[in-house]
Amino acid sequence: MLLQIIAIFTSWSSYAQDREVPLQNLSPSMEIVNPKNYWLPAVEVAGLNIGVWSYSKFFTNRNWPNINLNSVKRNFQTGFKWDPDGYIGNQFAHPYHGGMYFSAARANGLGFWESAPYALGGSLMWEYFMESVPPSYNDIVNTPVTGILLGEISFRVSNLILDESTNGFERLFRESGAFVINPMHGLNRLIKGDTWKNGKSFKQKEFYPQISFGVNDVFLSRKLSKNNTYAFFAFDFSYGNRFSVSQHKDPFDYFTFHTEASVNTNDYIFGVFASGVLWDTKINMFGNPKDVIGVYKEVDLIINTVYKLSATSVSGQFIDNFDIASITVQNSFSLSAILMGATNSQYATEFGRNYNIGPGASASVSSSLRIKNYGRVHFSYKRYWIHTLSGAESEEFVGLLKAGTTYELNSFLNIGMDFLLYERFGNYAAFPDTKTANSALRLFAQLSF
Repeated sequence: MLLQIIAIFTSWSSYAQDREVPLQNLSPSMEIVNPKNYWLPAVEVAGLNIGVWSYSKFFTNRNWPNINLNSVKRNFQTGFKWDPDGYIGNQFAHPYHGGMYFSAARANGLGFWESAPYALGGSLMWEYFMESVPPSYNDIVNTPVTGILLGEISFRVSNLILDESTNGFERLFRESGAFVINPMHGLNRLIKGDTWKNGKSFKQKEFYPQISFGVNDVFLSRKLSKNNTYAFFAFDFSYGNRFSVSQHKDPFDYFTFHTEASVNTNDYIFGVFASGVLWDTKINMFGNPKDVIGVYKEVDLIINTVYKLSATSVSGQFIDNFDIASITVQNSFSLSAILMGATNSQYATEFGRNYNIGPGASASVSSSLRIKNYGRVHFSYKRYWIHTLSGAESEEFVGLLKAGTTYELNSFLNIGMDFLLYERFGNYAAFPDTKTANSALRLFAQLSF
């Protein structure tokens, strides 16, 4: 079962690092430019916190919404601690909440860096004033830092959908879709009357979506004696062109996003992986003027019934890209600082949760060779290290390897096969070490648009 996770990791890795977006894939979209308003998003952030608190206070039976002046005073006196909340709440719900804070500012005309303090401010307000439990170290990182990434990506994608020159059912469909992808953007458009106004200004944006689906045979031992089969669906989205660095004026002018759901009769897997450029430039290394170095903000998240892993990080990357006749070769290497990571542990229950939390690092290497009109072969490996600060004292290591090939049936459809290897090692201070290694084979189809 655990090897299905590699399908999520490595499919994201290959798209995020190995794929060069064709320049001809341009689609018309509306670039929404709103006048700057610094006060309205502050009111919306406070209102969002009060709304979530009110629901929890009056419609649930939880204790943490029972706040008063004494609880606020106690929170300031106690300071930050590690909280024992569930994995989904800490690693997914809080970042989503942070994305809403950030999007409130973006929807009111503020830039990336101008909007970031709203995510931090909303999180601080929640931690100190809206809960009767002490502020949380993990929340104050996950909520604003991961939330900024999710908020920026969802804001830009919602802008791609919007087109103010349309009307009727198409206009309703576009506005509703943008609202679902970024609710704060949709709410602000309703407040300001932009939802139904007629606009005329357009701007070209380059993006490249891809859908993948297929099956994985996951072997639960090195002897290939037992396997489980999963059906999976993946969606990949590239925004901008990695190698057009002169067009990267603002953070996330280039980003990749991958999400996947995998199921069989007894299990499920949900994954989200995203990477956005903060700064990049071209360099001439080995006589190749196409090489790129850059700094990226990244989030990796996996949730399933027995295995969990997340990391919010800042990554330095080097990408080497060159052509030989009809062959394109791309190599990449990255080193990342994990600001906050988490992974499940069988021993963490001794400390009030089922996962370990802490900072760490990761490194990845990948290489691909693409023959025009035929297909490509590729290899990638990524290794994570998480140093546990809350949970069972340990050093957690996860390694993910993928090697495979794809064949281009036409410009729309590819078919492929991958070999996947999963390795995990936990070095524990007070418990026996853990070690697992499993493999998988995957057959899939890819639809490009």
